[in-house]
Amino acid sequence: MAQVDAFAAVSRRSVVLGVAGLCALVAWPRVDEALHPGGPGRETDSPALRHDVDPRGITRVSTTRRWVALTFDDGPDPRWTPDVLDVLHAYGCRATFFAVGSNVEAHPDLARRIVAEGHRLSNHTHDHLWLDRVDAATVTDQLTRGREAVAAYDRQGGQLARPPRGWTSRTVARCTSDLGLRSVFWTACLESSLHDGPVAAGEEVGARLRAGDIVLAHDGGRVVGPNPQDIDRSRTLAALPTMLESLRRRRLVGVPVQDLVAGGTPR
Repeated sequence: MAQVDAFAAVSRRSVVLGVAGLCALVAWPRVDEALHPGGPGRETDSPALRHDVDPRGITRVSTTRRWVALTFDDGPDPRWTPDVLDVLHAYGCRATFFAVGSNVEAHPDLARRIVAEGHRLSNHTHDHLWLDRVDAATVTDQLTRGREAVAAYDRQGGQLARPPRGWTSRTVARCTSDLGLRSVFWTACLESSLHDGPVAAGEEVGARLRAGDIVLAHDGGRVVGPNPQDIDRSRTLAALPTMLESLRRRRLVGVPVQDLVAGGTPR
């Protein structure tokens, strides 16, 4: 019953927060444990705040390799994931797909294809539940079930997790640590630059990436459950080749975040 109540509370919050699918966070002030709305005029997307809440969280990696971690959230989704995989193949890049457990269960063929083509799966909870305002039992349940769904196709993939929308709390940090997980956030988000169009977004993000950065994009648009969404990811798909072409010109290679972490020092 507590979990149902938590789901209902978070669902009500989705109405207040409005437009879904943006990955730039509002920089929330510290009140209680969670990162939550701090009013207008705040800077967006604060890695420092996330690190304050979860010092074990990974935002980028110090490395001597010319690697950038490519990560995709919210899939697998039959509308977008196959085309994302095709673009990655065309550019010789590999990525980590932070997959929603219920989507993995609904689309096992895509989960198998992701792993078969050299990419990695990782844990994005089972139901894409926003974790920052629910209790420890609910956080643990979501992360455990998400890890099990991913591990059916990538046995070691579930060792990394990404809280939906990057919304975290000290409770989330304790639960991930207790489960032997580490949260992965990001250095740059492709969707946050789409306001000037897909080509401009790809060029902008590709030009400012440097070795050790972690890029967030999305291959999933549809999620059912406590925080339902149905987002058109065609602009992300259109921006992706431009971003990867920019990386190629700069001799940067897109790799799974697991490879980047293993080859450097996470920060």
